[in-house]
Amino acid sequence: MNKQTTEKKLFYLDGIRGLAACAVVISHYIQVFYPAALNGRPQQAHSNWDIWYGHSPINLFYNGQFAVCLFFVLSGYVLSVKMFDEELDSETFQKWLHSSAIRRYIRLAVPAAVSVLLVYLAIITNAFHLQDIWGTTWTDMKKNYYALDTNAYVLIKAAIFDPFFRFNAHPYNPVLWTMGYELLGSYLIFGFLALFGRMKKRWIVYAVLSIAFIQTYFVAFLWGMLLADLLKHKWVHNKATAVLVLVIGIYLGSAPYTALMGTIYEPIEVWTKNINGWIQFNIDPRLLARTLGSALILYALLRLKVLQHVFGWKPFAYLGKISFSLYLIHFTFLNTFSAFLFSKVIHHFSYNLAYAVTFIVSVVPLFILSHYYMKYIDQGALKLARKVERMLGEKKSSTTPIYAPLRGEHSREL
Repeated sequence: MNKQTTEKKLFYLDGIRGLAACAVVISHYIQVFYPAALNGRPQQAHSNWDIWYGHSPINLFYNGQFAVCLFFVLSGYVLSVKMFDEELDSETFQKWLHSSAIRRYIRLAVPAAVSVLLVYLAIITNAFHLQDIWGTTWTDMKKNYYALDTNAYVLIKAAIFDPFFRFNAHPYNPVLWTMGYELLGSYLIFGFLALFGRMKKRWIVYAVLSIAFIQTYFVAFLWGMLLADLLKHKWVHNKATAVLVLVIGIYLGSAPYTALMGTIYEPIEVWTKNINGWIQFNIDPRLLARTLGSALILYALLRLKVLQHVFGWKPFAYLGKISFSLYLIHFTFLNTFSAFLFSKVIHHFSYNLAYAVTFIVSVVPLFILSHYYMKYIDQGALKLARKVERMLGEKKSSTTPIYAPLRGEHSREL
């Protein structure tokens, strides 16, 4: 695959990644301001529509877990597609794996650590106002930031260690729960490629690992890599099939947080129960549906030119460029600026109008902050990762710059 084709592909993959990041942002705003749309409890509804759209495919646009599954499937695809698309010799292949593995932790850790620092700064400046709107929004999110430990050791550990090696310890910035999966999922991809990437019967390994990881998010990385492998072998070119796959993917991906029984999503619950009974697993039907839905949607995107043109639109591609930064800082922004703003405007407007004003006014500074976070923190982390890679490479060899032909990495994986 030539450089121009690769750039084009990453352009529309950026677009879908950016929209997924927006879905995560919206999901947390919904969680705070319209909790009934997520939990289905009428007593927490602020609108007659909350329960309805929470049970419909509309929830795809604010389904945070679906968006995260899509992030992971995209990472699995992007991290492996170079190996499947290009006929790399063994030496170059090993260099590519080594190069990617070195960069990965730094690439993720620096932006994640700075997001924890921002939480600390918000705590010491009394900038959190979530507690001011609990009684008005009826949210289930009762997070008290001021009860968090601000000891230097605890903060440093929470910034560079906990997000990647402790899956349930992210009190400062809860969105960092995905970082451990992202790092270990990446190394799952690298390990698979190193051990089985050149095996003709690697399809058996895909099947075994799919069963092993079916109850976890790691299966999303595996299926993303499987897509890259299958498309290299040009499986299924029929556009009608791709459209059908897209429809099924949207249906599965939009599985709501509320009970599935009694809704159009009831077959997912029944199907999963049958699988659990057959293989004696305890698979979460929503997680399975959203992960499979994400893989199917990505497959359709990779097969349908019209979708590539849509998601390759420059504003969507820009969203992809800032997606990691937007993901990392939005939760803190929501609980500081947006919560403060809502606590003031609710005294002058109806609930729905107060929320609309809060959300619309919040979007502009949030995107400005995300842009500069991307420019200085995210891109800075990428430069640092490459610098460390070069330093380690110089210790191993005094030849030309290490892995120069392989520098075209996708710099915005989440």
